[in-house]
Amino acid sequence: MMQSKVVIHIRNPFLLDASTYVSTAVMALLGISGLHNLILQITALALCLLFALLYRFLFRTGSYERNPAVYFGGQTVVLGLLFLLNSDASDAFNFLFYILTFHTAVVLTIRTAAAWIAFYFLITSSVSLISRGWDGLYAVFFYLAVFIVCAILGNTVQQTELTSERNQRLVDELKEAQQKLQELAVVEERNRLARDLHDSVKQQVFAISMQLGAAKTSLSETDKAYSSVAEAERLAQQAGAELTTLIHELRPPPLESKTLAAGLQDYVTEWSRQNNIETSINIDKDLPLSVNEEQALFRVIQEALSNIARHSHAANAIVELVQVDSDILLCIADTGKGFDTNLVSMGVGLHSMRERLTQIGGTFHVLSEKKAGTQITAKLRRA
Repeated sequence: MMQSKVVIHIRNPFLLDASTYVSTAVMALLGISGLHNLILQITALALCLLFALLYRFLFRTGSYERNPAVYFGGQTVVLGLLFLLNSDASDAFNFLFYILTFHTAVVLTIRTAAAWIAFYFLITSSVSLISRGWDGLYAVFFYLAVFIVCAILGNTVQQTELTSERNQRLVDELKEAQQKLQELAVVEERNRLARDLHDSVKQQVFAISMQLGAAKTSLSETDKAYSSVAEAERLAQQAGAELTTLIHELRPPPLESKTLAAGLQDYVTEWSRQNNIETSINIDKDLPLSVNEEQALFRVIQEALSNIARHSHAANAIVELVQVDSDILLCIADTGKGFDTNLVSMGVGLHSMRERLTQIGGTFHVLSEKKAGTQITAKLRRA
């Protein structure tokens, strides 16, 4: 049997369902009216019901797509058996071939659909000529016209569906582009704010701190103003430190001009050197991540490494950020002293990591045991 290739998936099949079920029911009643034997009538009804069931459970569910030739060949056999019942109203069963023609033209390529429809036409024409002789020739021409009309209607529906799919893809691509532009706009605004804070407010706070320091050196500890100036200097220095932290939160410097993979590679390498912790790094390039997701993952890794440096006393660490199937997996592990997760509650750093991952739809887990190290894992699902 001819090989068939499915072109489209019917997304809005209400009209197709209605026309198929109603036509099958009506044509079954008309067809059995030409049968004068109860057994033949029951057989005809059973075959019509089988035609409808095959449509419902194979065509409508898409199961036929694994081997369309089997489905359309099976339906052809069912309708062929109806003709063998030799009903006086066999034209009613012909109508079911028109329905099958429409289905074929909707979902298959033009060349494959044409071959199937020609096969349907050959069957109906042969039945007409055999049962009516040359008088059936007029019916053959009528069948030809109807088959052509059904094929054209089916192909029109197919082209409409294909156009709709293309339009939907364009809409999805535009939405994705819009989202990326919005993310880039947010990042640009963060960068602008970070620059403004660094170039203006932070410099002013630094200048204030320097002025207060100069004032403090000119005062004696016995002066009344000394303690006030010293406290003001401390507050100015604290404000400067907090501003530095805020600026770094707004704009991760390693990601300003690099990809996430390159930025993380450089950052982790430098962190390993500074903390004298041997670190294994495995980071996939070109991960399918948005700008917000990249920044969130960078911050999580940054916080996790900070915790390792401060608390773990580890000699080795592992940082992995890879794509497995459609998921993005992150793993940060160390060989440090670990802790009992049942006795020690999560600190601010771990809570911050969990919140960052939750905001981008990720999951977060911590595994740790005393003297066995700590492992942080996260997953971003893509499907």
